[in-house]
Amino acid sequence: MPSINTDNLDVNSGHQVYTPKLLRWYDLIVHGVSNRWFWSCPTQLLEAWFDDHATNNHLDIGVGTGFFLDRCSVFSPDARIGLLDANPNCLAAAAKRIERYHPETIQANLAEPFEQLTEPFTSVSLMYVLHCLPGDQAFRKRVIEHASAVLTKDGKLFGATLLGKPSPTSWLGRQVMASYNRKGIFGNEQDTLESLKEVLETSLVDIEIQQVGSVALFVGRNS
Repeated sequence: MPSINTDNLDVNSGHQVYTPKLLRWYDLIVHGVSNRWFWSCPTQLLEAWFDDHATNNHLDIGVGTGFFLDRCSVFSPDARIGLLDANPNCLAAAAKRIERYHPETIQANLAEPFEQLTEPFTSVSLMYVLHCLPGDQAFRKRVIEHASAVLTKDGKLFGATLLGKPSPTSWLGRQVMASYNRKGIFGNEQDTLESLKEVLETSLVDIEIQQVGSVALFVGRNS
């Protein structure tokens, strides 16, 4: 596949917003308010999706505060947990939150391959990552290729993303999503169920997608 030129893409706006100050409020804003009232998908459904697909050898990409990892019920005390993010603030916050697992931390940008940075995992999560990416479908496909490259054979990649189309049902949700897109925090104006399926099919098989409100929950297996 030809290389995708990311020189003209702002690949930093989606993650640079997560300062230590904002991260202190992140869980309340996203999981306490936005999921239910803006995106019509209660956080409990996202937690259940995470628990259904995570394994004891797991890499979380785009870690936020480590919310889902901390609350996951399937990890054993000796679970191997990896954290990958371009933002050192997020890595530090998540690593501290799940320090009981002695997580591996990897600072990397999804625009570049990172399979040489770590041993393979049996599950990889992308929770609320894809809608923060800039650019078109080609760039999203490359990101899924990079994430799938660190999976074992038959390993699972799963996650959740906000769709831009159709727009959120609530007026406030539409205003918030439009504002985030203008600021470069989101890049999902053209994201649909069909485009998500096309992106996932680049690297995965046995794909399942469920839509709840504006959220698409997805999982696929490495072939």
